[in-house]
Amino acid sequence: MIPHPKLPVLTKKIAFSAFVQLGGKALQLILAVISTKLISSFLIENDYGLYGKITEYALLFSVIGNLGIFANVVRKMADNPNDGKIFINSLMVRIFTGLVIFASAIGILIITRQDHVFILGTMLFSAGIFFDFITSICDGMLQANYLMGRATFAHVLGRVINFATVFFVIYFATRFTTETSFILLFSASLTGSIFTAILSYYFVRKKINFIWKIDVPFMLEVLKTSIPFGLVTLINNLYFRFLPDYFSSIAISNSQFATFHISAKVASVLSLLSTFVVFSALPGLKQYIDEKDWTKAIKLYKKLWKFFIFAGLLVITTGTIFGPKIIEILTHKKYFLPEFWFILPLMLVLAAISYGYDLILITLFAIEKDWWLLKQECIALVIAFTVSLSSLLTSSLQIKLFLIIFAAILGEIYMVVRGTKKVKKYFQHMSSISQ
Repeated sequence: MIPHPKLPVLTKKIAFSAFVQLGGKALQLILAVISTKLISSFLIENDYGLYGKITEYALLFSVIGNLGIFANVVRKMADNPNDGKIFINSLMVRIFTGLVIFASAIGILIITRQDHVFILGTMLFSAGIFFDFITSICDGMLQANYLMGRATFAHVLGRVINFATVFFVIYFATRFTTETSFILLFSASLTGSIFTAILSYYFVRKKINFIWKIDVPFMLEVLKTSIPFGLVTLINNLYFRFLPDYFSSIAISNSQFATFHISAKVASVLSLLSTFVVFSALPGLKQYIDEKDWTKAIKLYKKLWKFFIFAGLLVITTGTIFGPKIIEILTHKKYFLPEFWFILPLMLVLAAISYGYDLILITLFAIEKDWWLLKQECIALVIAFTVSLSSLLTSSLQIKLFLIIFAAILGEIYMVVRGTKKVKKYFQHMSSISQ
């Protein structure tokens, strides 16, 4: 085990790691926004709604296929950041499970005889996510070594290639049929993801010595210990993202769904702030807990809480004030319908609450309360699903959409409240024992 730095030094490392990722994400976001502007201007509202549904379908399977492997790799490598055996075997698990999951996603579409455009678009977008899976294992190793600057560099360049591909497809669209151009837009994520995966793998290879020894028992252990967290992530994404998408898609038209999708995408990007910060904190928090240094662990936990409260309030206020205008400028007025003005503020509230959720999630994950988290997520899912079902009882589109988003907010609030109490009780108990 490599000795961990003192709290002030670790705090700086966490802050720098999160800052680098946020800076890189800002650059990626600028390119993503321009890409969205190009795509939304190129496609009619109905086609953009279909574009959103294809991406959400593929993303659902990416969450299913996530299996908690990235978080588990970071947790395992926190104590042995340069272990080549952990990396290689985790990578093999990631590749195998990714192939199975996405083959299943395409198989379902073929069996249910979906439109060939939907199938081809899903194949291209899913292939891009598959390479993102490979990148995530590289990121896990780089995260454990506080080398996210290199990982971020790879992600930014990948986004540049993604943007260039979108520009190329749209610029030469007149040489293709409308259907071909639509399908080719999904190749943008694939080309960018392939480049990012290759470059990330190169950075890892420069840092550690790979041990090309397949250890099946270890691989099964990685998979087994990842599944509880993977299920937690899946269930959370169900009520945080996919249930709102599903219920809204059956309640409104494709063109109206485009407006919903844009607001959800904005909130989704903003919610990444806490993801970067908590995974930057995980290696240090995990080692403080392993060393039973409860004073430092509690102090770090409280610092993160203060930061997220401030960040959440900032997101809600500034986003509500400037969000609608920014959406109009960056996409098109057709994607911001006045009758659905409340969607963005509610999505911003959901994003802000997710900051607290991510903190309690990663803390409970560090103290290995995975199964407790899973039980609570099931309760949160029931709460959110029940409220979402109630949206079917009204004919008002505004009330329907309000209930659909509010359901996700309630589920997230439940988890934050229950998780905060659990963490507090755990730290108090362990502190009293150590004294």
